[in-house]
Amino acid sequence: MSYSVVRFRFSAAFLTGISLFAMAGSAAAKSADLDKTFNQTVKPFVNQYCAACHSGKTPAGGLDLKSFDTLHSVIADNQRWVTVSEKLSAKQMPPAKMPQPSDAQRQQVISFVKTLRSTEAKKNAGDPGPVLARRLSNAEYNYTIRDLTGVDMRPTKEFPVDPANPAGFDNSGESLAMSPALLAKYLQAAREVGNHMVLTPGGFIFAPGPMISEADRDQFAIKRIVDFYRSQPTDYADYFEAAWRYKYRAELGHRAATLTSTAVAEKVSPKYLPMVWGILGEDVTPGRPQKVEVGPIAKLQKMWKSLPAPV
Repeated sequence: MSYSVVRFRFSAAFLTGISLFAMAGSAAAKSADLDKTFNQTVKPFVNQYCAACHSGKTPAGGLDLKSFDTLHSVIADNQRWVTVSEKLSAKQMPPAKMPQPSDAQRQQVISFVKTLRSTEAKKNAGDPGPVLARRLSNAEYNYTIRDLTGVDMRPTKEFPVDPANPAGFDNSGESLAMSPALLAKYLQAAREVGNHMVLTPGGFIFAPGPMISEADRDQFAIKRIVDFYRSQPTDYADYFEAAWRYKYRAELGHRAATLTSTAVAEKVSPKYLPMVWGILGEDVTPGRPQKVEVGPIAKLQKMWKSLPAPV
């Protein structure tokens, strides 16, 4: 790394540190000014013009302004002070029969509230505030169970419909609450998912339907076997051609070929080609008497024997 690059990086880091330090100092100074204004201007204003109505056990409008004795308490509930600022701007506070502050005094409190709001907005820019923890929506729960088990069970079919919040979203923490009745439904859904589980030699899988009885498990095992064979890309014509090539291996110039090598060469299963060879009536094991077949297998053997030899 060259000296100029090192110097540039050091300068950038130094300037960034200076900027952050300056920003922190500016924020601290602004906070100190607000605290000074609150104690020297706002609190005396509240005590003189507002405390008569907005204090005590039953404050007017439920707003006890004397309870805001520090700047921090104002920041924590600044929305109430926005209302105070609006009432002062409209000259609705204090009431007409009460002593009235001057316009300059009103403007000082209004400016304080505006500056406070602006400062807090800049301080927390980009912060969404507290995000409520929430449960999964019905759709999200169904998709999660499907992805985890590989089976689309839809366990929330008996759940109540998810409510929407005033903005129209159905995935917010405000709307997706958990009630005792809904928790009971979640427990029942978990039991239902567990009923679909099937133990296997290598672990467990999930069946499309509940596996409650022995008959359920037997039917599921049979279905898995059938599905396995149906999913195999088996073309019987390829097996018959491989058997034909093996039968006439000498004529085709492969006298030393075996069923296994022929299966590999023809890209069919070395395990099932001998079975097809035996079904076609060819003797797999020397010395074993040939079984006389009837029905469709006999017809198949007759068609096999009528195939011509290679030219």
